[in-house]
Amino acid sequence: MDQANKQIAGINQKETYQTIVKNAQHMFLNLGYRAVSTRQIAQICGITQPALYHYFKNKQALYVAVIQHTLHHTEIDVNKILNEFTTFQERLTEITIYMMVHFEMDMSQMFHDISHELTPEDQQQIYQWWVKGFLLPLLIMIDDGVSRGEIKDPQAINSTTTELAYFILNLIKSILVPAGDKNVSISERKKLVDKQAKLIIEIFIHGIGI
Repeated sequence: MDQANKQIAGINQKETYQTIVKNAQHMFLNLGYRAVSTRQIAQICGITQPALYHYFKNKQALYVAVIQHTLHHTEIDVNKILNEFTTFQERLTEITIYMMVHFEMDMSQMFHDISHELTPEDQQQIYQWWVKGFLLPLLIMIDDGVSRGEIKDPQAINSTTTELAYFILNLIKSILVPAGDKNVSISERKKLVDKQAKLIIEIFIHGIGI
């Protein structure tokens, strides 16, 4: 095979790999790990099941690749927000909106699948990706907010930066609306995201006390 054909073959393999991951991501994160088969994924991708196994040795390996893809893009996007915005309130608002828009799936189902279907080694690797994509950017945001005098030092409220970051993530997680909720239209979802983001900021920055 000459160099040009090798390059074309490489491009096609990369595109096929990305197509598999993209379709698997949609199915896994919306239906759950056990409800999806590699045969279904291959069919949607327009390839055979053996062809899929050329890229991923089994369903577990494909699921890990999907989680890696999701968390890697989250890391890039959230760090981009930190670079584009400077104040704590701006950053928290944008990160909240980002997570509400991009994580409409059932997060509880995803975490359940990770803890019950994957090996301890895979779980540890995913946790490290999660720390880079979700936790570390919030730690930076909080530390910057404290250094600028925008928010209290967590120690002043008998807490830590890490605890505060987890609190923010849990607060955002608690108001996510599953994408499959047919009772919520696209326009209503946009309004809800904006309203809920503002509510989080109001409670977090100003509190609810008189």
